[in-house]
Amino acid sequence: MMTGLPGAALLPGFLSSCSKDLLPGEINFDGEVLIVGAGISGLYAAKLLSENGISYRILEASERIGGRILSNDAFADFSVETGALKIRGQRSVFFDLVSRYSSKAPYRIDNGAYYLYQNQIREESYIRTAGDLAGRGETLFQLIDSLGSYPGSDKSFKQYLIDFPVSESLHGIANALVGNSHGSDSLSIGMLALKESTFAQSSGLQSFATGAGSFSKLLQQAFAAEINQVLFNQVVSTIDFSGSRVGVATTNGDLYKADAVLLTVPLSVLKNSAINFIPALPDNKSISVQSIGFGKAITVSLKFSAAFWKADTSVIFGGTICPEYMVSSKGKESTEFVLTAYLCGSSAESMELMPDQQIVESLLAELSSMYAGTAVNTLFTGQYLVKNWSADTFIQGGVSFPSLESKGQREVLAENVSGKVFFAGEACNVNGHEGTVHGAMETAYIAVASILNS
Repeated sequence: MMTGLPGAALLPGFLSSCSKDLLPGEINFDGEVLIVGAGISGLYAAKLLSENGISYRILEASERIGGRILSNDAFADFSVETGALKIRGQRSVFFDLVSRYSSKAPYRIDNGAYYLYQNQIREESYIRTAGDLAGRGETLFQLIDSLGSYPGSDKSFKQYLIDFPVSESLHGIANALVGNSHGSDSLSIGMLALKESTFAQSSGLQSFATGAGSFSKLLQQAFAAEINQVLFNQVVSTIDFSGSRVGVATTNGDLYKADAVLLTVPLSVLKNSAINFIPALPDNKSISVQSIGFGKAITVSLKFSAAFWKADTSVIFGGTICPEYMVSSKGKESTEFVLTAYLCGSSAESMELMPDQQIVESLLAELSSMYAGTAVNTLFTGQYLVKNWSADTFIQGGVSFPSLESKGQREVLAENVSGKVFFAGEACNVNGHEGTVHGAMETAYIAVASILNS
């Protein structure tokens, strides 16, 4: 059984004068590690291995590092995030990393949250205290705060809202705050896995954005040495761990040998059986792969000539077409006005086959309805940036989510096989931090500690 480690203890090397990150136990491993994937977990694992004197190589299927971290420097006069949009929680390794390398401290974005209720944009105080809601809004927030102590049997979060009951007029807000924020939607989120995740979470409930720079530039700064060791366009097709050493074959005919392999690929790669394992993975591992949810995801950034939202707005929750809009230009040294739509689960599924222009038109129509009388279409500059993560060849979706019947399955997914094949990445996180950047980094720490202590 895997043991979770708190995020606050994971990154002393970035925050102090320590020359290397501290790992528990003695180092018993004396060999070479092959890391598959140059996302944040792969890069952090490489750093940990290097600082502990272990040789490694990184194979990356695409032509870039970062995985689901992807920043765009050309769209606006600041870097626009098109993948990971937020820093989730202040007590986390990623928050510490951003604080170390950014010239401006991260700023909170949930302080400026607005909600769509009865087709009007409302402040949280209204949702909590409005007379027409008769306390039902406050009940919704209390219900969300208590998900870690849910007492019932497994059912969808949507069904829980119905059974509780929560006013149907608030279901859109609930879907945004729970479904979309976990990478899916209310109908697909399972209550027991959600309870498990919420109870374990320790990084904090606040959300932050970078005050300056971008997540991609951060990786370039923090992992410069490790990035130089990445071998690009290496699509792994087979992992053979039947012998004394592990053989890793790629689609272009290259063959690599190592004493251990650390897989940091998105869960979708395992779900789609894109890698052939020899021998086959254990049945319980295969079950865990298929049990944990992995949803669709699309981000759409829209540029406007002026803001039609209130000046303090950071995020807008509760849309029917898009559950969450983030004011990407908020807190930036920018003269431009950029709103980024974040669609997960069924919201993304309804748009993934649409042409980009049609997606944009749908979002503008919803925003025009939300902000009636503000001439949204007139203020729209015609400039947009669409990233359909489901169409990304090597990602094929957003993040993992707590699906029905997936309780306990992340621990199984994170277990190594035969002491040779190890697993990391956000889907392996057992600390309640799945779907987050710091969650992916935590799993790299745990996996490397397991390798070195084996």
